[in-house]
Amino acid sequence: MRAIEEAMATAQDGGDLEDPAEAPVPTGTDYAKALEEAYLSGAEDGVADESIGSDSDAVLDSDGSQDPLPEIDLDDLLLGASSQEGDGPVLNPYEEFGERIVWYRDSGLIMKPFTFPLGAGERVQALIQTHSGLSIHGAPVDNANMPAGAQPPGSVVLHLLNGQGAETFTPPRTPGVVKPRLVPLFDWLVVTAAPAEMRQIQRFIRAFISSARQIQVEAKIVELTTTKTSDYGIRPVDGVTPIFGLPNAGSLIHSVDFSFGNTVDIGEAIFGVSAVFDGVQFNALLEMISTDESASIISQPKVAVREGARAELIEVQQEPVMKLNAINANGQFTWTIAFRDVGVQLYVVPRIIGSNTLILDVDTEVSQITGTAATFIVTDSSGSSSTVGIPEVAKRRANTTVRLDAGQGLVIGGLISERTLQREKKVPLLGDMPLLGSIFKSRYQVQERTDVLFFIYPRILQGIDLNPEF
Repeated sequence: MRAIEEAMATAQDGGDLEDPAEAPVPTGTDYAKALEEAYLSGAEDGVADESIGSDSDAVLDSDGSQDPLPEIDLDDLLLGASSQEGDGPVLNPYEEFGERIVWYRDSGLIMKPFTFPLGAGERVQALIQTHSGLSIHGAPVDNANMPAGAQPPGSVVLHLLNGQGAETFTPPRTPGVVKPRLVPLFDWLVVTAAPAEMRQIQRFIRAFISSARQIQVEAKIVELTTTKTSDYGIRPVDGVTPIFGLPNAGSLIHSVDFSFGNTVDIGEAIFGVSAVFDGVQFNALLEMISTDESASIISQPKVAVREGARAELIEVQQEPVMKLNAINANGQFTWTIAFRDVGVQLYVVPRIIGSNTLILDVDTEVSQITGTAATFIVTDSSGSSSTVGIPEVAKRRANTTVRLDAGQGLVIGGLISERTLQREKKVPLLGDMPLLGSIFKSRYQVQERTDVLFFIYPRILQGIDLNPEF
């Protein structure tokens, strides 16, 4: 027991130190080591361990006298051992701050580069100096005003390298070997700090500089087209029998024949009609067809854009058109082929107000070819002629500014176009007669209706990666 007391006293007073006040505070490991050494030393001296925990109140000394057992305050001993901090897990800075860091093991400092858009690094450096609350040891720009001396504990160094992030660029369509051009892409802000200060820097950047200012714009464009066609006509049964045959072959007009067939050659209803009225023979084929068509075109593009930038969602087809350059007094002209975009175009500029509110500037345009504005006869160098038409393009456009909260969407509709085409062929005078006039003419009619709907769903993208690959 004396060995145990001596070991515990040694652990508490610092052992052989001249000034016990300089002794470090014993830890739980020190107490355990002292107990182990006391046990081993007692076993070597031949002291019986049965006395510990036995029912006897005393042990015999070497001279036969009886000494009382020393009192040991086990509560204080256990409390002192349990109150000491153990060896906790050591955090790996590469796991916490990313792989692209430099870890100085001797000083415990970490150096890490942060990337910002070209020209924004200087503003970020100034913002951290004035509003982060950290002790700034130095804030050099490029290689000027580098801090001298060792970095004090708890301080931060902000080294700005303007345009340091750059890539080489070579135009892919340039023939031959071309010297690449160096294109600056972003600024580096190299931060050197201890882990605690580095965490504060990252939290500050997330909250005030690089917080999620990206918006995902998802659009669903639905185009509904409905077409109704009515087409009927009348034509002879064959090339020999006229439609109307008069009974008196010696009269001035002994037959009436015409052909106003419809525009469809297949998939039509054909009625053979023949009759005799007071010797007037009527033989004809009546062609009739009616069609209803409905088409739905759905596209669902999706794009992410930063706040204040323009997102373009374009689905167009380039239609060739004839472009007149000049016309002289003789009517001769020069022309070239140009291309015009025909289709759906959607432009969105989002802005964030507060944390979950969006302001959207939306501009939509729908265009389609509706007909031919003019035709020209073009003669090439060989003397052959051809007819070239200039298409007529109809545009429908809508723009608006709207405020949306989280989870809300925008619907733009009403971009409706209706087109009716009616073509009629008839025998003069006879085709205008009431009731009977229908058998002397043909009619083709098309009614087309197109409706375009835009469904826009914006969403603020959260989060930022402070450990990106360069």
